[in-house]
Amino acid sequence: MSPVTVLVIGAGGAVGSALIDALLPGHRAGRPGLIAAANRPASVRALCERGIEVRTLDLDEAEAAGLGAIQQVFDGVDRTFLLTGYDVRMLAQSKAAVDAAMAADVSHLVHVGVSAAPDTTIVHFAWHQLIEAYIERSGLGYTHLHPASFMQNFRLGIEKPGVLTHFVGDARPSWVDVGDIAAVAAAVLSDPAPHDHRSYNLAAEAASLYEIADLLTEVTGRPWRYEPAEPQVFYERMTAAGADPIYMACVRNVFERTRNGSLTDPPITDDIHHVTGRPATSLRAFFQRHRNLFCL
Repeated sequence: MSPVTVLVIGAGGAVGSALIDALLPGHRAGRPGLIAAANRPASVRALCERGIEVRTLDLDEAEAAGLGAIQQVFDGVDRTFLLTGYDVRMLAQSKAAVDAAMAADVSHLVHVGVSAAPDTTIVHFAWHQLIEAYIERSGLGYTHLHPASFMQNFRLGIEKPGVLTHFVGDARPSWVDVGDIAAVAAAVLSDPAPHDHRSYNLAAEAASLYEIADLLTEVTGRPWRYEPAEPQVFYERMTAAGADPIYMACVRNVFERTRNGSLTDPPITDDIHHVTGRPATSLRAFFQRHRNLFCL
């Protein structure tokens, strides 16, 4: 019997990189085998340097040249992790990936979506749900992961020492460590059967940015404060940096509605502990682990 092989699509991103880290020890022991799919040259080089088989994948090629343009990337793959980019192309990209996985007889697909209510009207949340509906009708085994806001993004909100900037006012969003998302994905990909046709909400705890600034002060021993900013500021910065305006308008809407209370995160569950067998990473544990990043 040939060894099981996992394909990680999006291996160069934050979640994909953490998943590679989580799967690498098992890969070196031959259970399961690991293939990384990436497109950016820097990501391809970094993955090759770690001794991982890398297959170059640009899901947009399927539109111009048909499914055959990407099909070879899925050859010999048993299980697939799917995380696409943050723009409207995710719809067509994900469909192409699912179709290629079906043609390759992939047995199980793990998809990273978003934590949202089933009847959400947030546009990019709905995109994820449409992708998941297509996965569910594909006949593939599947597991959906629905993460809350990433704790890693706190670092992006530091514009000057001791000041944390965000766009949700005094709301209390839910947060998750990217490492926990990867740990859940790794557990599912290593043994899909208990998780087939399941969806997991991945969040550790809810906290306002005021609470987070107080926690940073306690952990680092240096004063921190939170300075709320307008969601429009976020939109202008991201689009000026080249991000997709349609997607960033959706994120701006999330911030605006979170701030005014018309949008709240789904309840926090015990899914991370259930799947991995260990507690979710708390905000305190996250800041303690990454204290050097916040001691500016």
